[in-house]
Amino acid sequence: MKVLYRSIWAKCFLPCLGLALGLLPALPEAAKNSRPNILFCISDDQSYAHTGANGDPVIQTPAFDRVAREGLRFVHAFCDAPTCGPSRSAILTGQHIWRLEEAGNIHSTLPAKFATYTEELGKVGYAVGFTGKGWSPGRLEAGGRSDNPAGREFNNRLLAPIRKSISRRD
Repeated sequence: MKVLYRSIWAKCFLPCLGLALGLLPALPEAAKNSRPNILFCISDDQSYAHTGANGDPVIQTPAFDRVAREGLRFVHAFCDAPTCGPSRSAILTGQHIWRLEEAGNIHSTLPAKFATYTEELGKVGYAVGFTGKGWSPGRLEAGGRSDNPAGREFNNRLLAPIRKSISRRD
């Protein structure tokens, strides 16, 4: 398991990601085809400790644990806001909520003038999407956006949940 120890991931990860994405057009075609897959997992109202990968002895999350074991985990990250919309805006842009104008408030908008890492990944050929919530709650049009800044929605495949409290989209 690889672990990245940083207290403010946005100051390190997103600038490095931006630099790497800026260099992608200069790479040979073979290198572009070998670029990594990126899976970013986030959930509402879940403590970091409530996964098997983080040592919870009761909650079983084998699929998540495998992704965590084989991928890169950020173990010293923090949530920039106590509510979903602003924290997702901060994650998508790499900005603190106090810099995001109205996006720092719940039930607001994420102005199009703020670039998101999902948009940047899309520009270099990544297929970007989400299941479940994406960016919300808020109004896309008020910020000059027509598409969810988290990417294309992939919620067509529904499963029979193993527990009553689990979404069919999970």
